[in-house]
Amino acid sequence: MDLKLDFPGIQTRLTDSEVDIICEGIKSAKSLSMGPNLKAFEDNFASFVGVENAFGVSSATAALELAAILCRVEEGDEVLLPAHTFAATALPFIRRKAKIVFVDIDPETFVMDTNDLAKKVTNKSKVIVPVHLYGLPVKMDVVMDIASKNGLLVVEDCAQAPGAEYCGKKVGSWGDFGCFSFHGQKNITTLGEGGMLTTNSTKYVEEILGLRKIGARPFLNQKKYWQPAMSNIIEAIPGEIPYNFAMGEIQALAGDLILKRIGKINEVRRNQAAQIIDALSDFSELSFQKVPENCLSAYHLFPARYEGSNGKTRDDLIDLLFTKYGIKTVVQYYPLYKYELFINNGCSGGNCPETDRFFDNMISFPFASDMDPKDIDYLISSTKSAMKELRGEA
Repeated sequence: MDLKLDFPGIQTRLTDSEVDIICEGIKSAKSLSMGPNLKAFEDNFASFVGVENAFGVSSATAALELAAILCRVEEGDEVLLPAHTFAATALPFIRRKAKIVFVDIDPETFVMDTNDLAKKVTNKSKVIVPVHLYGLPVKMDVVMDIASKNGLLVVEDCAQAPGAEYCGKKVGSWGDFGCFSFHGQKNITTLGEGGMLTTNSTKYVEEILGLRKIGARPFLNQKKYWQPAMSNIIEAIPGEIPYNFAMGEIQALAGDLILKRIGKINEVRRNQAAQIIDALSDFSELSFQKVPENCLSAYHLFPARYEGSNGKTRDDLIDLLFTKYGIKTVVQYYPLYKYELFINNGCSGGNCPETDRFFDNMISFPFASDMDPKDIDYLISSTKSAMKELRGEA
């Protein structure tokens, strides 16, 4: 079988000029960690998102880990998050022995259902983690209202949504914390791995700086840089041993370069998505993610729900696209409460019927920044042909 359209491992490629800048950055660097490139990236990212503070870290998982610590999540605290998400959303809270309360998804938007969220808040709830999955924002005004009424903290999982907006305000600026990913499969990449933690609160700044990089902070009232030592090692939060979640200088430089054009990248992705959705609009059995009027999606991925006729299923469509047309599609994401790891850690029984329904019928099409127009045309024509065959029309 000749694979003609693979599911991409890299979403956004560096341009030749960006590669040249990075090569020069490597040659001229005086430090490869915690230097001026990181500071510039953090400042520019904070301005882009519309927050006071941004901290470059090694991954979105690291950002979520820090957020869980900063929220003072303790054993038995309830953390509300969707079961339809990547596992990294929940793992930092499980490590702190929180009770995960799974929230269902909206059947049209595929992201957190705020009506179900409101029903599942209890007096033990502490944190809400809305996930802007596939690049589409959750209804953040509703989330923040629920949080305010119940005294809850909000940690936005923005891993897939840099530049996405809800009611004209970028994700990552609504909650107490925003957590972004710069993995190679994201719209912005820092050469494979990386992330960002954002917050509007100044009270967390010193805690984040102390936790992020081995607790290394200046000695108070230090008069000479070498006395008593080059740096102090502190416990930024009593009882919390610091990590090393630092982002490298060249990674930060790459991220900052792509950040300068992320608006255009996301616009192209929205146009590509619109072209495909419009071309397949006659097939009612295929439902794409609905983008409400007050949302601007980053279109990180391109998921849909396929509910065929004549007993045909999502698996039939995936198999036909792969074996006959050489197109690799995938299924995302296994409901968290079905994983053995989560079950073994007391996180079973999700009571999320729309999550189950979506997973059983979802298909994610290959999608990337600046797709070749020929690839888009081939994806459209092949999907049409495959669905007609499954209808019994071919």
